[in-house]
Amino acid sequence: MSNPSNPEPGSGLKLYEKLMMIFPGYRGYKEKELIRETDRIVREELYRGLKKSLGDLRNIYSIVVSTQSTQNLIDRVERLIYRIDSLAEKTRHAPYGYKPLFHVFKVDEEVLNKMLEHDLRLGETVRALNNTTSLKPSSAEDIARILDEAERIVADYENMLSERERILSGIVR
Repeated sequence: MSNPSNPEPGSGLKLYEKLMMIFPGYRGYKEKELIRETDRIVREELYRGLKKSLGDLRNIYSIVVSTQSTQNLIDRVERLIYRIDSLAEKTRHAPYGYKPLFHVFKVDEEVLNKMLEHDLRLGETVRALNNTTSLKPSSAEDIARILDEAERIVADYENMLSERERILSGIVR
C-alpha cells in the first residue's frame, strides 16, 4: 500500500530522489568536499538498518530457543546474527569516501553515477532484509523460510559491499 507523502522507491522518482528517501541527509558525491561526509551518511544508515535486522533476528532466536526447535535451526539463527553483526561493523568502519584527503583531483562522473546506483541498491537490499527479518513466524517452517531469504539477502549485501569499495576507489582520478 502506497503512502503519497512517502512514496515507495521505484515509483517514477529520479535516482537522486530515491537515494534521498532511503538515506536522510544524502547530498550526493558531486562536491568533492562532501564525498567523505556523504559516504559516512550512507554507511551509517546502512549500519542502522543492519542493526534493526539484528534486533529482529534476536527476537526470532528467542522464539527458536523457547520452542525448543532443532539445533540446526538454532545454529542457523546464531550464524546469521554473527554474520550480520560482522557486516554492520564492516559497513560502519569502512574507509571513508575517497582516499586522498588533501589532493587535487577530478571526479569521474560516469563512476559517480555507478556509485549512486550502487548506494541505492545497498539501501534497497537492507530494506529487503528488514522486511524479511521483521516477519512474525508462527512455525519452524516460517522461521526456516525467513532464514533462507535473509541468508540470500545477506550474501547479496556482502558481495555489494565489496563491490562498493572497488567502485568508490574509482570515483576520483
